[in-house]
Order: sequence, then structure tokens, then C-alpha cells
Amino acid sequence: MRHWLALLVLSASCAAPVRAPAASASTLTAQTVVTLAGERTDLGHVTEGRVALVSLWATWCDACTKEIDALNRVAARTADRRDAMVVGVAVGESVASVDAFRKHHDMSYVQLVDEDFSLADALGQRRVPATLVIDRGGGIIYRGDVLDGEGLAAFRGALKGEL
Repeated sequence: MRHWLALLVLSASCAAPVRAPAASASTLTAQTVVTLAGERTDLGHVTEGRVALVSLWATWCDACTKEIDALNRVAARTADRRDAMVVGVAVGESVASVDAFRKHHDMSYVQLVDEDFSLADALGQRRVPATLVIDRGGGIIYRGDVLDGEGLAAFRGALKGEL
């Protein structure tokens, strides 16, 4: 019981709205995000053909920061695979602040930036942290708040338990 209570407290600590929700999407949209190299792309292009564990986060969010080690471990376990990946999408942040934060916190997984909330809005995602699992076809098969056992199980399930 205490474990679930701690998760609720953590998710409440960063549960500030990202922005007003759009219609909830069941597949990725073509909303533009920015790589840390400053290139514009979309999440579907980055994850294309792969199962992806996606974390929407912000530098000011304590619960988001607490997920970094777990996300790094999942990224390390999938590093040699061509069919799976971990992606962080910082919402409402600048590329420079995300890059500095990434370096300071040794984030080893792909980072994208949703500077103007276009992806978050299109997905109807109003809070951070948020966890999505994307299947190989670009469908969103799981939506959750903080990364937890249910999100990891959805990720493993999409990989047919091969993680």
C-alpha cells in the first residue's frame, strides 16, 4: 500500500497541466518536435518500426527526474536491439535547457523537445510525467503517468516478452 501511495504523491508533485487537451489520439501524430541537434522531426519518424517507451517530462518535475535511472536501465537493456527504444520528450522546454539537463543527469536515451506543446496537445497529454508505449506500427498501446510496472509490462508485451 505504501508503494502505491508514494507513486500517487510523486505523480501529484509534478501533475501540473501541460496545456489544454486536444482529442485523445490512439496513434502518433505528425506534430513537430526538435532533436538536441536542432533538427525538426516527428516522434513517429524517430520510432518508426520500433516499439518505444516514451516519457513526456519537464526539467522542473521532481517525479520526472526520479524516473531517469529506470529509463536509463531500460535504454541499456534495449541498446543492442533494432526493434525497441526509449525516448524522452521534454515539453515546454528549450533545446539548450534540455541538453544541459541531459548532460548533468547522464540521460542515455534519445531526447526530443516539444517546445510549443504541439505534440502534447495533439496527444491530449496534460500532465508530466507521462508514459506512453508505442507499437511497431505507431499505435499508442499504453498511457500512464509515472513509469511503473504496468507501463513496463506493456513495453515487454509489445516486444513479445523479449526484454
